[in-house]
Amino acid sequence: MRFPPPVDVQPLLGLSLRDTQKGREGRIVGVDQAQATPVLWVCWAPGQGSERLELTREQFEALLAACRPPAPRPSYRAAESTADSDTQAGPEPRRQVARR
Repeated sequence: MRFPPPVDVQPLLGLSLRDTQKGREGRIVGVDQAQATPVLWVCWAPGQGSERLELTREQFEALLAACRPPAPRPSYRAAESTADSDTQAGPEPRRQVARR
């Protein structure tokens, strides 16, 4: 059986998780990608210990996607300057100012 190549899990480490069914919160302290299914190690609130959570590949990828910062959206000025450059033949010539 061939496993997918490991991915960068740095955004997941230290991430807070909430288990609404058991009413607890914890932090991800480790990730194991060496198995057929990814495994998260979660340290629950003090006194509740840590737990090994198996995820499907789809759940793991969705969790990683949710942790990534959104792609920067182009600003209005950038879009405006692109539109202006499309309508002009070339860059506008600069005027030279004489200095004394």
